[in-house]
Amino acid sequence: MKKYLMTGIAAIAMCAAFTSCSKDVEPMSQEQINQANAQKVVADYEAAFIKAFGQPAANQTWGFSSNVTRSVTKKDMTGYPTTGNPAPITVKEAEFVTEWFQKNPGLSEEGKPWTNFYVQFVSGDQTNKKGIWHRHDINPQPNGRDWDEEFTDNGGMDKLHVGATQDQNSTDHINDFNAKTGGPWDVAYVSNGSAMQWGYHSSWGEDSKAPKGDGYYWYFKMADIEVPGYCFEDGKPRTGCYVGLSLYGKKYDNGDKELGYQRLQYAEDWILKITNADKPLYRVIAEDLNAQELTDFDFNDVVFDVVKAENNKTTLKLIAAGGIYKLTVGGQEVHELFEQQVKADGTYPMVNTGAGPTHAPVTFTVDGTYTTPEQIRDIEIRVYKPGFEQNGVELTATTGKPACKILVDDTFGVVTERDNISNQYGNFTKYVGGEFVDEFWWK
Repeated sequence: MKKYLMTGIAAIAMCAAFTSCSKDVEPMSQEQINQANAQKVVADYEAAFIKAFGQPAANQTWGFSSNVTRSVTKKDMTGYPTTGNPAPITVKEAEFVTEWFQKNPGLSEEGKPWTNFYVQFVSGDQTNKKGIWHRHDINPQPNGRDWDEEFTDNGGMDKLHVGATQDQNSTDHINDFNAKTGGPWDVAYVSNGSAMQWGYHSSWGEDSKAPKGDGYYWYFKMADIEVPGYCFEDGKPRTGCYVGLSLYGKKYDNGDKELGYQRLQYAEDWILKITNADKPLYRVIAEDLNAQELTDFDFNDVVFDVVKAENNKTTLKLIAAGGIYKLTVGGQEVHELFEQQVKADGTYPMVNTGAGPTHAPVTFTVDGTYTTPEQIRDIEIRVYKPGFEQNGVELTATTGKPACKILVDDTFGVVTERDNISNQYGNFTKYVGGEFVDEFWWK
């Protein structure tokens, strides 16, 4: 469709043409006028964007390019990786984390909803563990007597299992990864698994529901622990996710013997570090062409994630709707997806931006397959500002020009309403100018 851009001079010239040569000039159709008005709105937005952040670099794709490096990606590996692994566990890190588990009781019911993750050995000690012996002596006759007695023995933990349920038959066994040294591998990698449940086989005793020697237990604690800077070479503290497993074993010897009973809640006997390797979801953040001042550029007028695509449909997850005008993604009005209704003045409440109601994210589907950055650029977003209530104006991201939408990932948080994006993400202005093109500028 032919487009007409009416600048101020062009508009004056057009008026003059109508006045002096009306017989020679064909009047613009209403569609052409609408196109010209829409382009004027876009031009005003672009001018305000450049005033706020500078001229975009000529090669700036706004994330909608497969050439952009995504540093957190799913590793396509089998077995045990030898490159690209998490940093090795330091001696002081292992000491600090082990002591933390020894001082903080309480087991977990579930872990993390991760499907791809690294597992590292931190520490393990199953020697000289206390237990309770529920003794039964048949003498003196005829009924004997019962009493509890503490005992000490060396236990055994092996066959690390991890999965979605507490069932060794439906979980993944991490091969050659033992409870004393971690085995021959510095790190194990689990692909397409689950980090929800953690268990092991006890080689000491038997489970009451399993044959002798086949006892599996799921006594674990998962915790995010801040480890102080002195534990690392660079002196910087960091928070890691750790899993501790509690030694337990049971067998009968004139009464049940339960090894590890007294310290069952401490999950201190086999400790692992878990690092998430799930690929973040692509996230689109957008401005609805209403921004004119620096504080207007919060890029929260619509925020959504790309979840999956199948059967020529793509599932999106709506995160926020910070605009006040009707706005559609793939033809669906985003405020109404959040169960918000248009007000008497024709505007909508802002959702999940700190300036209106809050709502849990909502998933919805749009027609088409959108999985690559280039494809995601083509997901149609339209805003229906005053004067454009019928057809709206599309939000675009053209290489080298000010963008209305930007592709990030779901580690990017929603910018608070009326807070300039560069305040919360200090690299944004540099990113516009061409720096961080191949990196996570928001990190």
